[in-house]
Amino acid sequence: MIQTQSTDRFAHRLYVVTLVTKAMLGVIQLATAAAIFAGMVDRLPALAKWLFQAELAENPNDFLATKIISLAGLAPASDLGFYSVYFAAHGVLHVGVVIALLYGATWAHRVANAVLWAFVTYQMFEWVTVGGATMLVLSAIDLGIIYLTYRENRRASC
Repeated sequence: MIQTQSTDRFAHRLYVVTLVTKAMLGVIQLATAAAIFAGMVDRLPALAKWLFQAELAENPNDFLATKIISLAGLAPASDLGFYSVYFAAHGVLHVGVVIALLYGATWAHRVANAVLWAFVTYQMFEWVTVGGATMLVLSAIDLGIIYLTYRENRRASC
């Protein structure tokens, strides 16, 4: 019984941490959409470096900081209207679902899992057509969050 309670507490904490991480990803996506909309695409790498300068001062090889900075350099040069809407929609979905889940909305678990399954499906399509390990990693993370959301929903229903 104690082992189960400890496991449940750990799973709940992991669930909350993954939700907060998804919310931060959503905020980054919204900021990217705003930068594209404002015509500041060429300034994204400098902005990313500024945001993570303290972290990079502590650890110049920080995985997350270096990855975000490198991704900021890959901002699209064409079809900016599409990318602005794409990043804004993804950001709103991430932040909205996380807020609903943390707020405890009864419908949020089903919606979150549906949205995450849609992301996994899209990411797998991208992986099959374009390739790259990033889509596999993102899909694995989303599948983990789907599992934790399902588990959390079952825990809350008891």
